[in-house]
Amino acid sequence: MNQAHFDQDNPFLLAGISVYQAARLIRDEDPKIVCLDDHRNKPTRPPALWNDAVVMGNLASPACAAVLDLPAVIGTTNAAPRVSGDKWARLGGTWRDVVGVLTKHPERVDKGGDALFFADSELTGKRRNGVEFFYKLKDKIQTVYAVAIDVDGGCTVESVIDRLRDKGLFGVIYTTHSHTSKGGPGSDRFRVILPLVEPFDMGTGNDRKDRAAEWEARYVGLCTELIPQGGEWDFSASRPSQLMYAPARPKGATFKHCVIAGRGLDLSTVPKGDASPYRKTGATCSARGAAHDGEPAFLSDGFDLMAWHADHGEYFLLESFLEWIGWDVGGPAGEGFDILCPNAAAHTSGGDTAWAIDGLDAENGATIFCHHSHCADLRTWDFLRMLEETAVLPDGFATLSALICDPSLYPSEIDGEPVEVCRADYVEEAVKVEWLKTPAAVKRTFAALSDRSPETAFAALYAGVAKGGSRAPAVAKLEELMKGLGRFGANDLKRLAGEGRKLLEADRKAHAAEKAEEAREELAAALTREDLAHPSMDPAEPLGDDLNSSLATLARRFAAVDLDGKFRIVRKPDLEAFKSETDSTIAVYRKEDFVDLHLDRQVKDGDSLVNPAKVFLETEKRKSGLVFAPPPHACGSNDFNMYQGRKLKAKPGDWATLRDFILRVICNGDEAKYQWLILWMAHMVQRPGEKPGTAVICRGEGGTGKGTFGALLMRLTSPHCKQLEKEAHVIGQFAGEHLSKCVLAVVNEAVFGASPRVSSELKALVDSTTMQVEAKGLNVVTVPSFIRLYIDSNDALPVLIEGNGSERRYFVLETSTAEKQSITYFARVRDALAGDEMAGLLNYLETYDPADAGLDWADVRTAPETAERKVMGWHSHRPPVRRLLEVLRDEEVTLIVDGCPETFQRTEEGLKVHRGAFRDYIANAGDKRRAEDRDVAGIFARLFPGKVLTEGQGRVGTVANARWWCFPPEVLGDVEAPASSHPSSQTNVCER
Repeated sequence: MNQAHFDQDNPFLLAGISVYQAARLIRDEDPKIVCLDDHRNKPTRPPALWNDAVVMGNLASPACAAVLDLPAVIGTTNAAPRVSGDKWARLGGTWRDVVGVLTKHPERVDKGGDALFFADSELTGKRRNGVEFFYKLKDKIQTVYAVAIDVDGGCTVESVIDRLRDKGLFGVIYTTHSHTSKGGPGSDRFRVILPLVEPFDMGTGNDRKDRAAEWEARYVGLCTELIPQGGEWDFSASRPSQLMYAPARPKGATFKHCVIAGRGLDLSTVPKGDASPYRKTGATCSARGAAHDGEPAFLSDGFDLMAWHADHGEYFLLESFLEWIGWDVGGPAGEGFDILCPNAAAHTSGGDTAWAIDGLDAENGATIFCHHSHCADLRTWDFLRMLEETAVLPDGFATLSALICDPSLYPSEIDGEPVEVCRADYVEEAVKVEWLKTPAAVKRTFAALSDRSPETAFAALYAGVAKGGSRAPAVAKLEELMKGLGRFGANDLKRLAGEGRKLLEADRKAHAAEKAEEAREELAAALTREDLAHPSMDPAEPLGDDLNSSLATLARRFAAVDLDGKFRIVRKPDLEAFKSETDSTIAVYRKEDFVDLHLDRQVKDGDSLVNPAKVFLETEKRKSGLVFAPPPHACGSNDFNMYQGRKLKAKPGDWATLRDFILRVICNGDEAKYQWLILWMAHMVQRPGEKPGTAVICRGEGGTGKGTFGALLMRLTSPHCKQLEKEAHVIGQFAGEHLSKCVLAVVNEAVFGASPRVSSELKALVDSTTMQVEAKGLNVVTVPSFIRLYIDSNDALPVLIEGNGSERRYFVLETSTAEKQSITYFARVRDALAGDEMAGLLNYLETYDPADAGLDWADVRTAPETAERKVMGWHSHRPPVRRLLEVLRDEEVTLIVDGCPETFQRTEEGLKVHRGAFRDYIANAGDKRRAEDRDVAGIFARLFPGKVLTEGQGRVGTVANARWWCFPPEVLGDVEAPASSHPSSQTNVCER
């Protein structure tokens, strides 16, 4: 095919663009699109894509839609190829789901990682994150859902596409990761995935062998029809359990990837082919025999592979074992199969393949053999020992030797006769030093040995006699028996006696270490014994009568943590025993302070008195640090979570008094305000770990319930709340230390005033999801912030409302005066706060659904406008600004011009005023020393961006020639300026 013809017909070079470039021209994620009609006709538009794959044909056709709706099961992993045969996730769905995965072609460094196979298998009984695991083992495959063909070159993707389209078959084709590096000119390396109309049943029992032979024959027949002559396809891919790497390519590499729309493959219509030519010759029988000579080989735990093989190798299912440990198993080769040689790294030339055979099919047991010169001296057990270094053990197996001895790797019977169960005693037991006090004990232990026993076993006899006290009769009996053995000379016996003394010393050390470990484990177990702990969380209360109960109590009350690189002991809070609602609940101790705190609580440990605090510090597991993680956040298993839930417990019940208080008094009877406030409170209860970014400001006269409502909110969040009164406690340098452990701060009688700096810090506290904590003696750290603010005040301007969009943070209320200082009413409210009504309110908030009120949780992030917020916004302006707004609202102003009062009123052209007199009028409301208070034009520009303040010179009022300003008609009359401020405070902070 010449280049011109290639450019015309190749679906991957449409109008001169590659699929890599085409993927950036069009990205259609909907697989139901109508796609290219025929890639052999030059298209007039860019190709349609399914993810990264070019689509050929009509995916919406009935035949194609039927394929995509067929059920499919695949096994997947993101850890290929080193993944054991029981760690494959089973994913079930439709072929539409599978193709959605197969059409993504990401860039990655190598091909390893994501892989899959297209079959259902026996479940392992385990799952992770709700996904079941099943086996990727040849003997456990049950049903095959697709034919997967691996083409290693010799033909192009386009040539196979032509054959698939001629047959009208559905398929996915993608080039492999090594395509650009190993595919020669006119040759591609690629994979073909063909969904089956009817899944192929691999059969059971005696039928399984026949079904496997039919699968191989149909597979060969299909590949012969689809792959052009000269194409090299890998027969290993015929294995239903063979993994296929998911599509991937090196960074910047070109690739070919397409989906061919058509019908599913009916395997029964495929003619059978002859699989025998595709089975490799394999090793010779003589080589297999030679594989059983050589020296023993041991696994790391001392397992004798040679001795095991001699006893059980004839039945060992080597192929299943290799699949278990994630080893690369290839296609059939003679009576056996090809595998990646475990010693491939030492091969200097040639391939990296070895040959293997199951024990049942071999003359001398399960065998691994490699023809490479560097493997000439290696035997089967040598290769198995090499596999230990890279084997991925299945779940439930701690060692490779345990897997080798597992019954599933041996047939239960052959020809009706049971097979001997594999023993697991090929690890030589450690020599034991026993107490040998009498001649009879020496004789009995000696008789258990043979003349082939290692020297260490005889040295252990000398150690045992010494351990028994070196009694003369026992010593004499040992000398008699050792000389009578005839194996050792006099010098040998002296040497063995010396070795015995060393063994005894090692035995004593091991015994002491074992006892120490047992004691440590007992103490560590005591730390988890709630039944032993003292019920009180008060650190001044007793610990217990013994060391174990003392440790259990300390573990209940304290945690050892890393706090910013310093070791500290944290006192755990007691939610049932607070001194007050504002108790800090958590205290941090230095090591020496913690030990000193418990000097008076020493207990007996054996014959000694010990301070249990010291033992606690030596035994308690360390926490990585302190975190404050309210739900839905979850802290790590190695963190200490300072969020300990809430003290108040919910209980269904009536809360009519509290509802009346919130609606009629706090919200002044406004139902809309009530609904948003309840949303804010429910969000605080249900999602304390999601910061709303809004604060509640409650203004009102004294005795109207502002503080009572703050107490209600604190009961809902206790103990993770603070009541604050000073500005420094809210936005001061050390405020973060206590606010970082709270979900609510109640600020009483707050007057933050009009300071822009304070306003900026307050806004950051309200909506920032982090805060800086500067605890004494520790570095400044940034931690998550979950704080909400409730601010009550009787001041006209407790917080600056700037009118630049930041006001969305503040929900401003004015309490009703209907129950002002009503002793009877507020006595009922206080009783409700202390009684069951609070439990009923909490229950309502815990079950609250914002949709019932026509709201959404997202609505909590924007505080709605209220009349009270507008008033605060008005008072947030400096006096000159308010004076200007009042003039524009009234549409007239009386000024002193040349010493006489003169009134200027609105005309058709606007409000024209004497410039000098007006500037003095505005400036007189503020501070004459502040330039901005005299800058009328600047104030106007900030208030009305985009509007034009006209200025000129000529007649203005009664003055024939003066400089004037004219305010445009559109800014007159509609200016929002309250007629009066809050009745409780006529004086504005800005004027003080």
